[in-house]
Amino acid sequence: MVTSGVLAEVYKPNRYLYDNNSFNWKYDLEYNSTKFNIVLDQHSHTNYSDGKMHLEQNILWHIAHGFNAMFLTDHNTLANADELQILAQKYKEVIVVMQGMEWTTHRVHMNLLGISTMVPIPESPVTDEEIQAAINATHAQGGVVAVNHIPRTMEKTSEHPSRAELLTWGVDYIEIVNKNVFDYESESWCNDTGGFGKITGTDMHKPMNVHGRTFLKTANFTKEGIMEQLVIKNTSTIYDEIGSIDQSVNTPTTGSRILEPLILLGRFFINYQTTPSSMSWVGFGVFIGYLVGGYLIIELTFFAVGKYKAKRKEKDESL
Repeated sequence: MVTSGVLAEVYKPNRYLYDNNSFNWKYDLEYNSTKFNIVLDQHSHTNYSDGKMHLEQNILWHIAHGFNAMFLTDHNTLANADELQILAQKYKEVIVVMQGMEWTTHRVHMNLLGISTMVPIPESPVTDEEIQAAINATHAQGGVVAVNHIPRTMEKTSEHPSRAELLTWGVDYIEIVNKNVFDYESESWCNDTGGFGKITGTDMHKPMNVHGRTFLKTANFTKEGIMEQLVIKNTSTIYDEIGSIDQSVNTPTTGSRILEPLILLGRFFINYQTTPSSMSWVGFGVFIGYLVGGYLIIELTFFAVGKYKAKRKEKDESL
């Protein structure tokens, strides 16, 4: 049962379904439109990796939240490239859709923005030299590199490069807002005199509130105009703790309803996994101890109640 629950949690079906009509609304974003003309999200996912929506739905979601520029950054793949080009042309009047990729390894997650050809993903263990090679390969294509959700990744591994190393290796940006988290420590590394540029990412896998946006001023509403400003780190960012409320409409899936009990069971046990290859056996053992102890207490209670009732019955019959 536990194994089935863990598998159900890991490979669970989409909980909700979305279609293009799910995003027939528009958030009224207020900003200085004379100072900026680009509202950018540098980090989002689709069903080409582990996102829950199709690429066109991803684009429509961004438009609904007031973005007019975005990067598609699926994990370790450019399989979305052909569809991206078609949809970028379809929506070019309202949003600039650009190619990116989240270079995802056990040591670091980097968004390679503006690339057009695949940058190799090394096998673990990933070396410093391989990370630097990915950064250099992105720059060779005219792209820029942003390191994503540093606090979250550092919680999972002690091998994450330091901010000083990343700066030395040529990383252009640190994602100072990821989902609803503001990275205050990384912000201190961002400045106008040789530090990292500031950038934000929704890291959207499914519809969600938006807490961060990146602003730019470009001469023209094109990928080239946006990349020109990104290369020189000419960005400004905002963070909204509450966020713009997502109004997307969804339909619950039958599969998720059927598997919900197993998924909840698996979610409980998967919490004891500390890394992809190790478990917190102490925590797991404590849980089993509570389980066995609780079972024994219940059984002893039933046994004591049964003995008490038997004695009462024996006493009553002797009267």
